[in-house]
Amino acid sequence: MAKKKARVIKLGPGGEVRLPQDALESLDLEPGGEVEIFIDTRRKQIRLERHVQDAWAEAFREKPKKGFDDLMDEQSRRDDAAAELFEKKLKEPPPERSPEDNPDLWR
Repeated sequence: MAKKKARVIKLGPGGEVRLPQDALESLDLEPGGEVEIFIDTRRKQIRLERHVQDAWAEAFREKPKKGFDDLMDEQSRRDDAAAELFEKKLKEPPPERSPEDNPDLWR
């Protein structure tokens, strides 16, 4: 889990907390969205988490970051780059051999 630097936020007159825009974006929250509040009285801490009513609906709402075709294109580009590197290495002269590379030296 990635953690970001904590900030100090002032409480409003009624004790309300207004989350900064970047916090809303990172939690994928919109105005009217729901958050769960977890209170640790021993440590005097609270933790907010985005509340999800229906996890299945939430999962289907999100678009996949990369589709199958994107993954296949990426793999094809990697294959082409590997083949190009292989061809380049074939054209290079072989490395110099040292006397220890000769198997007859050790007999």
